[in-house]
Amino acid sequence: MAGRQNKVNLDYFELDCHMDDNVKLVQAEYGLKGFAVFVKLLQKIYGERGYYCEWTPDQELLFASENGLNGGSLQLLRDIVSACIRRNLFSDKLYKEYGILTSSGVQKQYLKATAKREVVELKKEYLLITIPEKAENVTVNSINVGRNTNDSVINMQSRVKKSKKRNKNTMCKADASALFEELWKLYPVKKGKGKVSDAAKMRLLKIGYDEMERAINRYIAYVDSIDYLHYQNGSTFFNSGYVDYLDANYTPEKVKKAKTPKATSQFNQFPQNDYDFEQLEKEILSN
Repeated sequence: MAGRQNKVNLDYFELDCHMDDNVKLVQAEYGLKGFAVFVKLLQKIYGERGYYCEWTPDQELLFASENGLNGGSLQLLRDIVSACIRRNLFSDKLYKEYGILTSSGVQKQYLKATAKREVVELKKEYLLITIPEKAENVTVNSINVGRNTNDSVINMQSRVKKSKKRNKNTMCKADASALFEELWKLYPVKKGKGKVSDAAKMRLLKIGYDEMERAINRYIAYVDSIDYLHYQNGSTFFNSGYVDYLDANYTPEKVKKAKTPKATSQFNQFPQNDYDFEQLEKEILSN
């Protein structure tokens, strides 16, 4: 049973009858050998790591040897792989940064094929797709986690801890951004979206969607109650402008009072007296 849970590769994969134009273009450049190399690379990806494969000089040499492309054909293999990357059949960015071959289509196919597995572990840096919320069996880790340890006991404890505290561990930037996007839809003035800081988005996670929705509604009610007041830009509100409206005892009058500016002029600080000007005039004339 444990072996099934830890399995990462696929036993088979789907191959479309009608291939993408980019596949056809690789075949147009290199003939059936171009098509064959592309399909063999898919076999390597799905059959080994499931959603990517390493592509180093050693991996290239082994692939060539296993598929009868030694000698002069090795350069042909390199040209075909380069064409596949150039035509976006594999990610150029991930190949340059991590030396791997993968694509969004490969990753979608992998998630579909592993939907019934109990545990599917993916590397965050290698992902080209967004993991659906319903994919509860998927755990996304950084490639740096556990890189320098071979202790299987520690790794198992880590997986158990993650499964028990899944909600806490998923409070990351991606979740904060997703929550912010939902709340942004509720706010009436959509200006300055790019100016909302990552720290501000992370604070939204601690507050939660329901509380922030109520704060937005309270703010809208406050602005609507004052004819001359205009809404803050979205960036101002989400960076810090919502604090007053998180108060469960909020009333528009309470916020108005809190926001009334204090007099700063020294003249206004003198006590104001009420005078009887007729009596004052009589006193002056009598002197």
